[in-house]
Amino acid sequence: MAVRIIKDFFSGKKKDFPLTSLCYDNGEIISGMELADRSIVGHKYCREKIIASGRFINGHLNGQGKRFSDGRIMCEGNFVDGELVGEGKMYSHLGHVIYEGTFARKPNDYGSAYHGQGREYHYQTGALLYEGEFYYNHWRGKGKEYYPNGQLRYEGEFLDSFWHGRGQHYNQKGQLVFDGDFEEEPFSYDR
Repeated sequence: MAVRIIKDFFSGKKKDFPLTSLCYDNGEIISGMELADRSIVGHKYCREKIIASGRFINGHLNGQGKRFSDGRIMCEGNFVDGELVGEGKMYSHLGHVIYEGTFARKPNDYGSAYHGQGREYHYQTGALLYEGEFYYNHWRGKGKEYYPNGQLRYEGEFLDSFWHGRGQHYNQKGQLVFDGDFEEEPFSYDR
């Protein structure tokens, strides 16, 4: 039923919708359409600036949603109790995607982390830096690292964002420099 109400709402059909606003002590306001399960589909504001949009349960984003900072999108994807979990994207303050892939709650249950398969991009330029496996914000497992010009730098195994295990290192011209086993060393010196 909620899906039907939302489809009618966005298609422009006239209906009476249960609109509501919730105000919190910290100055945040959630405003939108209240659904039968008491969740609200709408927007969250703080000091008259949008800070989130989507479905809210007990004041937290749940399901598909977006977070904003100073009017710019900060992240979007699937939320569970206000944290990104599952597929999503993070953006830089310049509007570039800086990560797209899967997220998980950090082990200390505070915030979200890049975890699983994903792609990380340069914060300012948006150029692809790495694609592969992540483990709580670290490059861990199999992946590929790229030079700023897009040329493959390294393909192989990573441990805590360092080249570790079997891999191939290439120079900026794409020529193979080394093929073999790497120990945990700061080989990724100029990211």
